Amino acid sequence: MAKRIEAKDLNIYYGDFHAVESVNFTVEPRTVTAFIGPSGCGKSTVLRTLNRMHEVIAGAHCTGQVLLDGVDLYGKGVDPVAVRRNIGMVFQRPNPFPKSIYENVVYGLRLQGVRDRRVLN
Repeated sequence: MAKRIEAKDLNIYYGDFHAVESVNFTVEPRTVTAFIGPSGCGKSTVLRTLNRMHEVIAGAHCTGQVLLDGVDLYGKGVDPVAVRRNIGMVFQRPNPFPKSIYENVVYGLRLQGVRDRRVLN
C-alpha cells in the first residue's frame, strides 16, 4: 500500500555538526520524487533519516518530524525495524550483510516471514 511521507522542520546532525537544516517536503502516494543536488549537500543524509538508518551512526541525531501517513517515525514506541520494513533503502555503494549472496538477496523476504524455499528461490 502506498503511503505519504512528510518531513517537517527536519534538522540532521553528526554530533555538533548541523549537516542538514530545516527541510520540509511531502511525497504523495504513487508519485516519483528525486533529490537532486551537488555532492555533499545532504541528499543521502536526508534519505537515511526516512528509514531511521541515520541513527545507527554514532553521535548522529535529528530533530523535527518524519511522518509516514501521519505517524511520527521517530516518536516514542516506534520500532526502527518496523519502519525499515515499510521504507526500504538503496545504497550508493553495495552494502551487503556478512552473508552469502543468496542470503543477502532473500533477507528481506525472510524478515517478512517467508520460509517457503520455492518462493525464496
